[in-house]
Amino acid sequence: MQGAILKAFTYKDSGGNGAGVFLLDKELTNEKKQQIAADIGLSETAFVLMDDENNYNVSFFTPLCEVDLCGHATIAAFFYLGLTGHIKGFNEIKKVYQHTKLGKLEIDAVFKGSTIDYVLMQQQTPQIYDEFDGDDLGEIAGSLNISVENIGLKDLIIKPTIVSTGLKDVIIPVKSRDILNKLDVNMRLINDLSHIYDVVGYHVYTIENNQVFARNFAPRVGIDEECATGTSNGALGCLLYGKNIISDEFSVIQGESMNEASQIFVKVENINGTLDVRVGGKASIVNLFE
Repeated sequence: MQGAILKAFTYKDSGGNGAGVFLLDKELTNEKKQQIAADIGLSETAFVLMDDENNYNVSFFTPLCEVDLCGHATIAAFFYLGLTGHIKGFNEIKKVYQHTKLGKLEIDAVFKGSTIDYVLMQQQTPQIYDEFDGDDLGEIAGSLNISVENIGLKDLIIKPTIVSTGLKDVIIPVKSRDILNKLDVNMRLINDLSHIYDVVGYHVYTIENNQVFARNFAPRVGIDEECATGTSNGALGCLLYGKNIISDEFSVIQGESMNEASQIFVKVENINGTLDVRVGGKASIVNLFE
């Protein structure tokens, strides 16, 4: 067994979201996995057992329990598999699969030369729900402590919208990067409205010089703010692509206001009328376990 702590969604070798990764020689009991995850103490630890060079059985544990899937731990795990030579490629996108409690999910390991460059993971089929206007728009603005006039994108008509590529978020545009980074939000109101709208939280974004910037608030699930999120940016990509605001591949800088700037890559493809959404990024090793 070999393992490491990595940060996924790093940007210029900084930022990112920490995860433990262990490559197993043989299956461990869930009790042992739980003990290891608790000892590490990060939000998630991934345990990977290779079936063959294209298929990997992956389980995810928080310090308290097993979870069905974790985005940033998936990116960390498959980046580590590329770094350690378990997944090999040369100037190509190597498609492999992780087998999880949610089933078989496709992973793109992108190689530059023979070196792993970044990893993308497939999201669930996007679902777009309600747009917000009128009194609801006022409530959202109030929970962000900004005026309604600051919601939207410059020269574009787009409203806050509930979108899901696995988890439902309110995707909220604001008119500048300065407004985004200076948000002093009301967590209690965001929590209350997240229950009312039945969403995980808010994903607030803007676009400046063709670069997307975002912040994520999810007090309903115990996360006031997170510097890197996968599914939220997948939902954002689906929305912007569907409105012809961005191309099929772009990146999001998240966590800038936390001094933990992270980069999330998003790729959207229309396959026979259905959007295929993938999110991912780079990773870096923080610590190795003997």
